[in-house]
Amino acid sequence: MNNDDSEGPGAARKTLRVLEALTEHSRVSDLANATGLPKSTVHRLLRVLVEMGFVGTDEAGEYRIGSRAVRLANRVIDRFDPTAQAEPALSRLLHETGCTVHFALNSGGELFYTRKKEPDKPYRMSSRVGMRLPWHSSAIGKAALAAMPPGELEGLLDTLALEARTPYSLTTREKLVARIEDARHTGYALDDGENEDGVRCVGAAVRDHTGAVIGGISISTLTLEHSMDDLIALAPTVMSAANAVSTTLGHLA
Repeated sequence: MNNDDSEGPGAARKTLRVLEALTEHSRVSDLANATGLPKSTVHRLLRVLVEMGFVGTDEAGEYRIGSRAVRLANRVIDRFDPTAQAEPALSRLLHETGCTVHFALNSGGELFYTRKKEPDKPYRMSSRVGMRLPWHSSAIGKAALAAMPPGELEGLLDTLALEARTPYSLTTREKLVARIEDARHTGYALDDGENEDGVRCVGAAVRDHTGAVIGGISISTLTLEHSMDDLIALAPTVMSAANAVSTTLGHLA
């Protein structure tokens, strides 16, 4: 019986384990410990990866991710569509809550709906794909603001015109910051008729592979259909969906 695993699925798995470990380690001994592979096996796999350009070495002789792997990763990221990747989680959220589901992305400092999924109900929300949504009065906006690092948050707050979209909109920075702090503690944000009179929403932020906040997910319902307590009870489901999308996009919590 041939025990040589230099080819086949076993070798592929070992190679990928070494390549993944290289994101945190650079010495053969550390790579061997991280992967559980013998040093001789790690050496052999590294030699092949270096020959192919997926791994490089520095002046100290330590290993690093090579230029070919970086180019490949960049091409994948460039072709990665967050909205398409979010689709399974959005569908589950629609099924689990029976509410209108929105997915929005930050583009140039503005939020835009990129996906909307509606339940089979006699009414339709006025939102539409491509519509801009305000940071200060939407659940997604406040959730995304709450998830941002302080510097990014302050810079964005300085640009916001806190217009009164309804009588319940937050029109002062002090009130908005207080709600952002609430969202930071709970992990979700609420919109109780602030963006559209008669509509309630709960939203959670979505992050990409770098940890950056790229947008968020929300569910929307009529105030006549769900109380705020009802909506808060659904918040963990929304947060779970947002976390699932973030994980799909490569974010490691």
